[in-house]
Amino acid sequence: MWFCSPLFYFCVLFREQHALRSSCMKPRIILALVALSVIWGSTWMAIRVLVIAVPPMHSASLRFLLASVILLTIIQWKRLPWPTGRGLHATLLLSLSMIAVPSALTFWSEQRLSSGLTALIFGAMPLMTACLTPWMAGRSVPRRAWEAMIVGLGGLGLVMSGAISTSRWQAVGAVAVLLAVSMYAASSVYAKEALTGVHPFVSTAIQFFLGGIWLALASMMFERGRTSTWNTSAIVALVFLSVFASALSFTLYYWLLQRIEAYQLTSLQLIVPVLAVAEGALLLMEPVPWTMIAGASVVLGSLVFVMRARRGDEQEIELRLDENPPSAKK
Repeated sequence: MWFCSPLFYFCVLFREQHALRSSCMKPRIILALVALSVIWGSTWMAIRVLVIAVPPMHSASLRFLLASVILLTIIQWKRLPWPTGRGLHATLLLSLSMIAVPSALTFWSEQRLSSGLTALIFGAMPLMTACLTPWMAGRSVPRRAWEAMIVGLGGLGLVMSGAISTSRWQAVGAVAVLLAVSMYAASSVYAKEALTGVHPFVSTAIQFFLGGIWLALASMMFERGRTSTWNTSAIVALVFLSVFASALSFTLYYWLLQRIEAYQLTSLQLIVPVLAVAEGALLLMEPVPWTMIAGASVVLGSLVFVMRARRGDEQEIELRLDENPPSAKK
């Protein structure tokens, strides 16, 4: 359908946000944006296919270890410098908070949730990132963005109500995904400040490699005795997750970041849940209840306002903890 097309959302967003800065966008940039959105939209379906055949932590560890081999080869070929000091410490921490723990939660929850619902909950990541920014980075958020986030959180509750009302099993999976999203959001805000001066390929490769090791150790502890049933679908899913959803997607991401505004690139999160729901319904025959559709519309609509909000256009809301508040006048 037309509203599931990534090109539709690109037209809406870039017509309103980019029209004043450029008359048209180069075809190769549009192709890269479409490719990245399709890859991200297909990731959740690939994870669900893989965890059906392979234990979640084991499959996640294989994904990141294989991706790290690809990136480490590129690093060696380009002779990129390795991080030191604060950059190295941040990279080691992010291997747990950005890769190992949230990936384990996501892969584990995909045994209980549909790929569409998982992607929809992840669609709220920009909302959580904006919520954490004042506390972690000390930057204010425009009023319009906060109003949109409140509405978006309501839509997120409507999306999750479909899982919670169905069974406790799915509710636990939804909470696990929400926890993973929170960790991703907090880690993203932290990484923006802590990884200054570290080449993204190097940081990503180290995080993938160490995250894969952590996940492999966790699999040995918690998934002992569970067997893997490798088949063609599982192998294809693993290759896609390692090559396309990890190594290639990061390459496209950083290539685009050098050519367009960061908020434009982040707006891809608007269409990822739509693609994931559409693919899950068409290819995996996953049900799409009306509550999920309604909640998705609210979340996506609120994200549009969050991305359009600019500093200086309106009064900003600054969240501060005042240790010595002024005395109230009597």
